Amino acid sequence: MTEFLQTSIFALATAGVIAVSAVGLTLSYGVTRFINFAYGEFLTMGAFFTLILAGAGLPLVPAAIVAVLLVGLAGVLIARIFYDPLMSRGPFPLLITSVGVAFILQNLLRMFYGSDPKRFPVPLMRPWHIGNLFFPKAQVGILLVSLGTMLAVHLLLRRTMVGKMMRAASDNEMLARVSGVDTRRIINITWFISSLIAGLGGVLLAITQVAIQPAMGWSFLLVIFAATLLGGIGRPYGAMLGAIIIGVGMEFGTAYIAANYTYAFAFAILVVVLLFRPQGIMGGIT
Repeated sequence: MTEFLQTSIFALATAGVIAVSAVGLTLSYGVTRFINFAYGEFLTMGAFFTLILAGAGLPLVPAAIVAVLLVGLAGVLIARIFYDPLMSRGPFPLLITSVGVAFILQNLLRMFYGSDPKRFPVPLMRPWHIGNLFFPKAQVGILLVSLGTMLAVHLLLRRTMVGKMMRAASDNEMLARVSGVDTRRIINITWFISSLIAGLGGVLLAITQVAIQPAMGWSFLLVIFAATLLGGIGRPYGAMLGAIIIGVGMEFGTAYIAANYTYAFAFAILVVVLLFRPQGIMGGIT
């Protein structure tokens, strides 16, 4: 029983990292109807920007805040340069362009920092102990930040005018534009928020992995896609639910079956669910 509860603690932290990352991706898809394959590189940028700022003397938390804001701005800039001119040409040119952008960003990081893993500046902290269980402070912090992010996304979508306009553009961009919504502004805001959340996901992922390298976001993108598809693509709440299922499945599969096939468990869960509900858990739910 103790082993089960201990694994659950790590499973919830993993689910939190996936949930934050998946929500950012599904927000951008919901408004733009475009699956951005460069999204994983925004996670990598969040981790590396934090590393650079911390190396310059900033404490970890302020460095992470500045880093995720920079990633948000970088996301808008990249969208304007590479994606906006292609929006009217259909999904295939956008998809190929996003893959190219991913490799450009990844190799730029390799040029400046090399391919060797870099240690993320996570301070050593004693875990909390309750009976036979231990609660690593980093994992508890990740879970709290993830819950806060989910709440912030919920309040954004349900309680703010920007969120309501994002939902209107997601449901029907043409109708939203006719109704007076500045869809171009909403798309830019969506790119900023989505990229900012990706940067935050990258910081959380770096804390769990400790060592970071330029391909970390690209590798983790497969897990993000699994959670997004499982929950129902374009559904933020579905992405949260899908992330919990994937995160728990990965950790328990690693703990009880085989430690070398962590990502395989994510896709096994995805395949099983989609066989019975192809649209995802919350796909088609309004």
